[in-house]
Amino acid sequence: MRTWRWSILLLFAAAVAFGGRLSFQEHAAVQESLSRVHPRMRASWLRAHGLDDSYYTTFRRPESTGLACIGRWPWGPSWELAGRDTFVYLGSGSGVRILSIADSVQPRMLGQVNARGLVSQVVVQDSLLFVACGSWGAQVYSVADPANPRELGSMDAVISDLCVKDTFCYAVGGDSLRIYDVSNPALPRLAGAIRDSGDVIVQANGYAYVGCGSFGTGLNVYDVRSPHSPTLVNTLGGVQLALFVRGQLLFRTSVQPSYFSILDISVPTSIHEVGRIDGYGGHALYADDYFAYLSCSYDHDGIFVVDITNPADPQLRDSLNPDGTTNWDPYVPVALSYGYLASDYGGLVTVDIHNVNSISEAWSGYEACRSLDIDIDDGRANVANDESGLQIIDVTNPSNPNSLGIYDLVGAKTTTTVQVRDSFAFIGFWGSNRRFLRVLDVTDPASPTFAAEESCRNPLQDMVLRDSLLYCAEMNEFQVFNVARPREPVRVGSCGGVGINARNIALRDSVAYVAMGSGGLACISVSDPAAPSIVGSWGGRSSGVSLSDTIAYVAGPYTGLVSLSMADPSSPRMIDSLSLTDTLWWNDVAVSGSRAYVGGERVLTVDITNPANLTVRASVSPPYLAQRLAYSSPYLYAACLEAGVAIYETTAVGVAEQAPTRHRPATLHLRPGLTDGEVHFTLDVTARSTDIAVYDVSGKRLGNVRQQVTVKGGATEGVIDLSGLAAGVYVVKVEAERKSFTAKVVKTNRR
Repeated sequence: MRTWRWSILLLFAAAVAFGGRLSFQEHAAVQESLSRVHPRMRASWLRAHGLDDSYYTTFRRPESTGLACIGRWPWGPSWELAGRDTFVYLGSGSGVRILSIADSVQPRMLGQVNARGLVSQVVVQDSLLFVACGSWGAQVYSVADPANPRELGSMDAVISDLCVKDTFCYAVGGDSLRIYDVSNPALPRLAGAIRDSGDVIVQANGYAYVGCGSFGTGLNVYDVRSPHSPTLVNTLGGVQLALFVRGQLLFRTSVQPSYFSILDISVPTSIHEVGRIDGYGGHALYADDYFAYLSCSYDHDGIFVVDITNPADPQLRDSLNPDGTTNWDPYVPVALSYGYLASDYGGLVTVDIHNVNSISEAWSGYEACRSLDIDIDDGRANVANDESGLQIIDVTNPSNPNSLGIYDLVGAKTTTTVQVRDSFAFIGFWGSNRRFLRVLDVTDPASPTFAAEESCRNPLQDMVLRDSLLYCAEMNEFQVFNVARPREPVRVGSCGGVGINARNIALRDSVAYVAMGSGGLACISVSDPAAPSIVGSWGGRSSGVSLSDTIAYVAGPYTGLVSLSMADPSSPRMIDSLSLTDTLWWNDVAVSGSRAYVGGERVLTVDITNPANLTVRASVSPPYLAQRLAYSSPYLYAACLEAGVAIYETTAVGVAEQAPTRHRPATLHLRPGLTDGEVHFTLDVTARSTDIAVYDVSGKRLGNVRQQVTVKGGATEGVIDLSGLAAGVYVVKVEAERKSFTAKVVKTNRR
């Protein structure tokens, strides 16, 4: 399956190598192929294929205007791994798992970091964790208390890779090598910089080695003994996907062609190769005094153990390929007989290396892949998680979502869409030239079990469940299944003509609306489920569709958001369009009441009170592209591909509704609306006495909340301490002058 994805992209890349807009199908192929590229390499990989995307090359600050992210399930493919003492730090998707290896076979999760974006590198030094997130910069966390990591400071530039030596952080990304003084980790300071388009970096003995993973500069050597003025002193050719330094030796690997090379860097201005193995390279490596551990070459997947006792004659000892996954970063603690491997959608793999001539898999866990679709049911988020099957997440406390269970489709199978009703989940998956609708019994969410399946002609892209019928959009076809008996699904009808790019479906009355990418929007009559038929269409680009009464709201690439009258589905009529030119690709739309939520590079709240005057009211930056949205009042859930799931509070946090009146009413203001401790309030009246209460979302009044009140001028002010409360959404109620005032606040865990 991996070869198929890469070959498609190569065809499309050739078509757009000299500019021009990507077609819908080309863009989909690019995104599919990028999911197999390490985040550290994505910008240069796109350039190597004649493409450019500012999303990966321009520094981005987290922005939010009116939408508050209150919770994250950040997990995705595991790319990065670092260790210290009895801890390992696993970079997965847009998060970092902090794991104890006191039990060396089965590491136990102690805490987590919700990073700003996809994690491209993790480095630990003493009690500090450095996390690089590409266009989101790099952040520094204190992990002195592994259960409660705290963000201290950030480096605001494009940073794809970094290393740390003493009090300096050496970072590459965008177009420069940057050196930061991190002696005060809360306030990293840029000390020096020099132009370099490299992707990977290591530092040793006062010299930085920067390698390019696609094309251009090869391996550059910089004298950084004076961090304020780095100087280029040597250049070598070749492509480097990974670098590792130990003593006077520099290890490097690459693919296409694959090789593992050992360089003598005792004289940085005169580097020479002392040993080499061709045919075995990799995307990452780790080395100790005796062995180098390589992972995933182009020719061979897996982890490889190479004997480097004699650097002039490295010898392959053994290899292991866990579950057929693409393996990334290896790490082997000192004095342990086990090593660890960041293993893409396979999560973390423990490798038994007691005998390096016969290594074996001892354990695996923490699997996650791309979040492609999401459905909310009874306090659970059910996520179609690509090659990690179905993930079931407890979201009863939206500020702290937790994994409940996983149904893992072992092997190279892709789970694309999900719908859940009561104790059954319906998922679409495909792989090995087989396509199925599978039914799972999720009575016990910790242990989903197989219930039934029905073959499909093409991969399912989206589903809607209504009553006893499941309506499915798949490539080139629309199908209806009767699932009144979930253990015996039956296909009852189908029709063609929905196009290869069919990817989203909405249902209203007796009409199904299918977004078909560049093929537009199809209106399908399902009044007779046994004989569905296309009755109308709209020709604009569409990737997501949602209905409110007789109005369809369609999101699509280059088109932004469009409102269409569907009073007559055979003749859709455009009412208004909202051009969202700052971001070209929009993936989905969800409608609730007078609001539409649009997802892509940003998540927007759009006022649709008047469908003829669509107006953006709020926006937020998701950790990665929002692929699919699900609304369950009052929260919006965004499936963000490799970055997992983000949860947003959609009500106005900290602002009371104003009643229509000639005079401005007194209002309760809370600041900040998102806090991990104290919240300050201001009431626009002078109150001789006040009663202040805090309620949870169930309406229960909470006691033992410390507060302080003062009167200044014409206002009443105070401080409320929420630090003793669990993370979640709370309502603050202030009674003053015989009136009640309320506002919401979101309490987060201390970081």
